[in-house]
Amino acid sequence: MTTDAVLDTRPAVLEPGPAPLLPAPCRTARLLVVDGAGIVRFGLRQLFAGDPQLAVVGEAATPRDALVIADRCPPDLVILDVDLGRGDAAGVELARMLLERHRKVRILVLTGCRDREIMLRTVRLGVHGYLRKGADATDILRAVHTLLRGESVFGAGAGGGAGSMDVPGDENRPPARGLGGATLTERENQVLRLLAVGMSNREIGRRLVISEATVKFHVRNLRDKLDVRRRTEIVYTATRQGIV
Repeated sequence: MTTDAVLDTRPAVLEPGPAPLLPAPCRTARLLVVDGAGIVRFGLRQLFAGDPQLAVVGEAATPRDALVIADRCPPDLVILDVDLGRGDAAGVELARMLLERHRKVRILVLTGCRDREIMLRTVRLGVHGYLRKGADATDILRAVHTLLRGESVFGAGAGGGAGSMDVPGDENRPPARGLGGATLTERENQVLRLLAVGMSNREIGRRLVISEATVKFHVRNLRDKLDVRRRTEIVYTATRQGIV
């Protein structure tokens, strides 16, 4: 007895395979520009427009407008001039309020103000970067991206010069600032400036994104190079020698 074979003519059903992996979209960082001069706001907006990773979500000329915009659309980074035409105190107070209201926001002070006390006050508040307006456009862009990575930028100009900047982690740059027969590295300069505003080793470590042990290593080097025995003498001696 023979049995005829039955052909299955139904269309084959393909088992779904794994979906192709697509590159995760890169999140655009939201920036808020706060400056009393319209031409500066325009220039910064044009500068950031060429970077697909950055988007200016607002600009303001006054502290009140800045707070309204920040509350409505919380920025990732605020570029702030502390001199808003109403005295530097208004800009410093704005920085304080932004940091209190928006715990995740990062602040880059970009200013022409040369008042050392203002600089120290903003650093004590916890701003994440400080640059002079004399900085090159490439330096400003580099500072913005550095802050967005969770690091900090404090320009050497914050202590008097203009345009140069210290980026934490850039240990391969040549030594800076002569000190008799020795020199201070860029990292030692960064630690020294933060010591000058009264920060502890732990606070300096957080600000520069380095370990507390590394901070202690740099403090010990500063003591040796300044030929002092105590931590408290570092800033005093450096100030007398014109280093900070």
